[in-house]
This record gives sequence, C-alpha cells and structure tokens, in this order.
Amino acid sequence: MPVATSLSSKLGLVEQEGFALRQNRQAGYQFKWHTHDCAMLLWPQFGGLSTSWLDQTGEQLSEAHTVKLVRNAAILLPPNTAHRTTSVTGRQHHAELYLAPELLRNCRHSGAVLLDGAAVAMLDALVAPSLSRKSTTFLVSAIITQLASARPLAPAAGGPSLAQKMVRCFAKALQLEVLLPSVNAVASELGVSIRQLQRACKQEMLESPVTVRRRLLASQARRLMTEEGLSLADASERLGFSTSGHLTRLLHDVGS
Repeated sequence: MPVATSLSSKLGLVEQEGFALRQNRQAGYQFKWHTHDCAMLLWPQFGGLSTSWLDQTGEQLSEAHTVKLVRNAAILLPPNTAHRTTSVTGRQHHAELYLAPELLRNCRHSGAVLLDGAAVAMLDALVAPSLSRKSTTFLVSAIITQLASARPLAPAAGGPSLAQKMVRCFAKALQLEVLLPSVNAVASELGVSIRQLQRACKQEMLESPVTVRRRLLASQARRLMTEEGLSLADASERLGFSTSGHLTRLLHDVGS
C-alpha cells in the first residue's frame, strides 16, 4: 500500500545559517511517516531507535529500508525523503541536525551510516549546552566534512539482538514455570561472555542484565498475585524464593 506522509517543514529553520539543531528525550518516542524540505542527520546519544526510510516519497511501504540505530550510527537523508522513527528502549536521547541541501554535496552516502570516533566526539560536543554559536558553526562544518567519508551501515539482518535473546531465555523459563536462570547461565547458553552480555544489554536497554532479570521476576510475581490470585507466600514459592520476605524486598526495590 502507498505510504501516507506529512511534511514537517524545516526550511525556515536552516535558511539563515544553513543548519538547525533539535534534541529529543521523549520516552516511547514515535514519529510516523513524514518528510522534511531540507536534509537531515539523526543520531542517538543513548538508547536505541528503529528508523525506516524510502528512496523516494510515495514508494511502497514494503520497499522501505529499516535499521536499528544505537550510538555510533546515524541516518543521513536528503530532502523530501519519507522516514519514520520509533524508540526501541525505555529511555532515549537523540538529536536531529537539519541541513541546507547544498551542504551535503560532497557526501558519498545517504541513509544509514557508521560514525567514526571523530564524528561521535564532534556530535557529542555539538549538543553541549555551553557551546557558543560561533563554535557551533565551525563544528557543523567539521561534522559535514567527516561525514563525507562515512561508511554505510548495512540494514539489520533480522533476527533478535543479543539482549533480546537474553530476555527470551528469561521469558521461556517464566512460561515453563521453572526457576529463572542466572545471568551467568544465560550468557553460557548464548555462547557469549558476561561482559559481552552486559555491554549489549546496557547499550540496548540502558540497564544491566541483573536489573532486567529482577524486573521480569517482579513483573511475573505481580501477575501471579493479581491475575491468578496467589498469595505473596504462594508466589514466592512458585518463583523459587526461599522466603516471602525476599520477594517483598524485590517488589519494593523494583517498584511499579
């Protein structure tokens, strides 16, 4: 089916200086299909975003490109490119740099691009609140120069990420009503080190594997008590706690 897009005009913002910077920290961020009348660079500061874009406005939705953006990745789109972005983590912070089209004439790639260390450092500096206007202008020029040699980021191959595989291991145990495996056991089952699992989980979910495990366990305990009517003691026994006091502390620590 055709993609219905709306125009989010930014040309007035870039008319004077050639660029405009915007930031967003909205939890559960979601922006449906839309276009801009200028070029755009979008990148996450932390958290993860799922972004889709079309080569031309009006193409079929099935032909959209989709990538997951985390730190060190961005999308660079020419004017009038239909795109949409949603957060895939509970919290996120991303920035959008709107650019006059002529500023990107030397950039070889558009779409998803990898950011090297220099580009990441400059983009971090760009969003600093104390940066002067003059410094901002020089920094934007340097960022564009750096982007000219950026490498394209291949679309995700599909399949769950390492963090998602970890969550699935926990969810499977809860579904089978067996003891929730430890983080060490999950890392071993997935064939990765604890540090690899910690890095992947922190990058995608902004939390440690231990915290994710505790949240899932607390959520299951609440479900057992509210939906199945189990008492605190019975839920504690079902989930493998030695005493109901341990579950009480978990529920208090995790919160709602």
